[in-house]
Amino acid sequence: MRPKLIFEFWATIFIPLLYLLNIFVISSTKDSFNSLSSVAILGTIISLFGIVFWVISFINLGTNFGVLPQKQKKVKRGLYKYFKHPMYIGIYSTFLGLSLAFKSWPGLVFLSLITLPLFILRASLEEKELK
Repeated sequence: MRPKLIFEFWATIFIPLLYLLNIFVISSTKDSFNSLSSVAILGTIISLFGIVFWVISFINLGTNFGVLPQKQKKVKRGLYKYFKHPMYIGIYSTFLGLSLAFKSWPGLVFLSLITLPLFILRASLEEKELK
């Protein structure tokens, strides 16, 4: 198997696993900071917004969806008409909301130090590949 195919295979598995790991960190460290229940309610609202944004952007992508950046035509319909990377906005909002709802400092740290840089890297790689 060629090295590029091996990398693509493992990256296709690894990136979604990082999202699951983020959810695990959030849920396993709930109530790790003191806050009012209004923060939990706000977090739930943010995460629901994120899920809706995430799903709509996924639908807007249609067959253009891929875990790794590929040479393809840029999508300019739906949320992609107004935002460059709405799926990342949705995923980020979901994890941010979950971190707040579960009151998880480690979830916020993981989101800031692992997930956000991953989104920035992927977005810049995607910009280079899109026509």
